[in-house]
Amino acid sequence: MKIAIGALLFEGNTFSAGRSAFAQFKQNYYYEGEQILTRLGGGEVEISGALQVFHAANVELLPLIATHGGCGGAVLRDSFEELQRNLLARLHTEKVDGIYLALHGGMICEDTAHPEVELLTRLRALVGDIPVVVSYDLHAHVTPALLQLCDALVGYQHYPHDDPFETGVRGAQLLLKALQPASAVTMSMKKLAMLISPTTSGTRTDTPMRDIYKQCRAFEALPGILSVSYFPLTPWAEHEDGGTAFVVVSDGPNEHTEKILTTLCDRLWRDRHRLTPQLVTLDEALSDSRDLQEGPVILSEMSDAVGAGATGDSAVVLDACLRTGNNASLLVQIVDPEVVAQARERGIGSVAHYAVGHKVETRNGPPVSLEAEVLSLHDGAFTYAGGLMSGIRSTVGDAVILRHRHVTLFVTSKAAYEYGDEQYVAAGLTLSDYKYVVVKNPMNYRQTYAWAPRLYALDTPGAARADLTKLDWHVCRRPFFPLDDSVTPLFRTA
Repeated sequence: MKIAIGALLFEGNTFSAGRSAFAQFKQNYYYEGEQILTRLGGGEVEISGALQVFHAANVELLPLIATHGGCGGAVLRDSFEELQRNLLARLHTEKVDGIYLALHGGMICEDTAHPEVELLTRLRALVGDIPVVVSYDLHAHVTPALLQLCDALVGYQHYPHDDPFETGVRGAQLLLKALQPASAVTMSMKKLAMLISPTTSGTRTDTPMRDIYKQCRAFEALPGILSVSYFPLTPWAEHEDGGTAFVVVSDGPNEHTEKILTTLCDRLWRDRHRLTPQLVTLDEALSDSRDLQEGPVILSEMSDAVGAGATGDSAVVLDACLRTGNNASLLVQIVDPEVVAQARERGIGSVAHYAVGHKVETRNGPPVSLEAEVLSLHDGAFTYAGGLMSGIRSTVGDAVILRHRHVTLFVTSKAAYEYGDEQYVAAGLTLSDYKYVVVKNPMNYRQTYAWAPRLYALDTPGAARADLTKLDWHVCRRPFFPLDDSVTPLFRTA
């Protein structure tokens, strides 16, 4: 038995002013052929889990490519073409019995409505009717067209994402099942016309998605049910048929499937209003925390979250904080390669004027003009301590730390997904030294800084704002929740 394995992950944001190129994939990890076995074997990502299963089954492997481009605006067309060519190259000349691919499902690219469907269509043209199993991020765009191109689809169970390895294990096990001579693996799905703000949809705390998580695990104990997955599409990847899909994989047609799908859709729809994010203005957060003596107070400017595909160069909160006259110590991270280059040229100890932020995302104000001292220079390298890229070495590029009166600026030249505090630690920053810390994350900050005295989710403008009713929708077909409501569930149909 010979199995091909590969990974091509990227989460896009159609509201973002940024664009993503091939270099962004190499910023995290990009391995070809045998590199996959040596670099990801023993790791924590999906391919790492799948490798353990396949090695235990003593199958021959054909490694393709494995890469994760993180998050951002649409991938440039020529970059997507290169990624597809590289992934499929070895399948032109080598025959395999089955294929396991780790994809994201929320990829956005220029000139294609559904990148994963385009990729799998090309794959099928090469390999024909052999078992293909795909694992997806929980925030994926799932459609009937996608299900027709693979034999089984399985998604992350946890949010925040700490189970890519386990997802790879489950995907590999499903492929081995599909490769058995008498296998009749079957998939079914239902999809709500319902978009969910990620900041309210964690699976570890008391949320409707936590209830769904527990219900799905119980359903998987039923005879013949191989997996039950939920896919609340990242709301910042706008699709005409965007929504929340449930997928059941069974060992052949199963009498429980329809009841499982209906139960899950009804349950989530019933709890839809619990998914409305509780946000505050910056003024409200500052007023509420003014008398606190200890820090840090975490201010989540989630609307500019790089992990949600925003550009990371928003200076909205920085500008507002400076205008309030609040002199409490403040730490802000902003992506601005121009400022980094200027500061590095001037050197440590220099004092000069800088125009910070709003160089790519220009819709929410001009750069903030301020005078700052260069405190330190950094190479930006760090290692993810957990989450969907646990153990992966990444970088925010050349970085500098500037000080403007009571404000410390951590300015980076590249945007990088923020899992925990790894980027700050690598730059020598201690967050407890500050009264206020602005982070740009919709969910992970809640666990990373659970020890902080206060955490606030800010209602600010940006490509990844949590209040979905305030986004500038153009493509997603109405009606859909939360823009529209109904006593009975709203569904997407093929």
